[in-house]
Amino acid sequence: MMNELLLTMSADMGINRFSGETEDSFMYRVLYSALGQWCLRTAENVSADNRGTTKHNQTIVLNDLMDKYSKLFSTVSDRFVDTSNQHTNFPVFIRRVYEETGYLITDEDNRNEIANYGRSIVLGDRALFFGLPDSDYTVNGLGVFADPTAYRVSAKDFLIRDNLTYEEYFNSRFDPIDYYDRDIDLSELEFFNPLSRNVPSRSWEKHPQTDCTLARKSELGPFYRIMRISGELQFADEPVEPQSDRFTSYEYRRLYFALKAHYGAPLKATITRMDDEYSTIRVGGHLPNREYYYLLLLSWPVNGAFDKVNYLAQNDLLEEIVDILENIGIEIEGGGANRE
Repeated sequence: MMNELLLTMSADMGINRFSGETEDSFMYRVLYSALGQWCLRTAENVSADNRGTTKHNQTIVLNDLMDKYSKLFSTVSDRFVDTSNQHTNFPVFIRRVYEETGYLITDEDNRNEIANYGRSIVLGDRALFFGLPDSDYTVNGLGVFADPTAYRVSAKDFLIRDNLTYEEYFNSRFDPIDYYDRDIDLSELEFFNPLSRNVPSRSWEKHPQTDCTLARKSELGPFYRIMRISGELQFADEPVEPQSDRFTSYEYRRLYFALKAHYGAPLKATITRMDDEYSTIRVGGHLPNREYYYLLLLSWPVNGAFDKVNYLAQNDLLEEIVDILENIGIEIEGGGANRE
């Protein structure tokens, strides 16, 4: 019989099991969202002249909860561990996601306070709310959902995206006026192959396969955009920016996706219907942080907190997810019934 505490938490957040979902899967999803709620609740504190809480205190509180949950729900504790990076701490990760997406506002004393602007993105008859509303709300992944507010923003505004389609973005990055002859030994370069069936990180070859692509001397750079103009390869520098947990990191992936879509070999995302309420989305590669963090507010990573490929979402949020993926050149397969 499922733990009564877990059932109470799931009811409070409006999280249901999908058809055939295992107890461990449901348990993990409820705890994932509950930890997010605790992170936000700690930032509601008001004491003396202080509002919010220190980042250090948030991490302490969440680590303590993680320890308690690990003892109560030991069969899912490994789902909160990043197997690719043992130094990654899930409570810190949650806090950073909320800081970067505007749920938490950091003041001049480096304290986090819950956002209280009443800002929301309307999604059908409900809205993704940034903060904790006074009215009833439900939770999907790390996102808070309530009635739409007067202060509304679009998903594109939230993502800080321009209005370019992936093809327009491609054209902006491959304008012949930006390219020049360079004294570069081509034998020292690897070239991104947009036509490859592999994930982008494994799609580098010794010879260019398309007239427009990227080149690099090593995995760490330097990087170049290249165009074949009048039969000759010409170059434009592609700056290497340090990648981090910032909202705007891993933007180079947008260029990979635009290249693949332009050449008719788009990265794919597959939607599989689980039941009348939920579907899974499997993305064929890692997303830029903007889209990745947005999905964390709309869905649950399936196989663990750090799964960046598989997501579980309510069916009425699929249209929004499809829109943001298609906008950066990802092709959607399956899920037709979910998108009617």
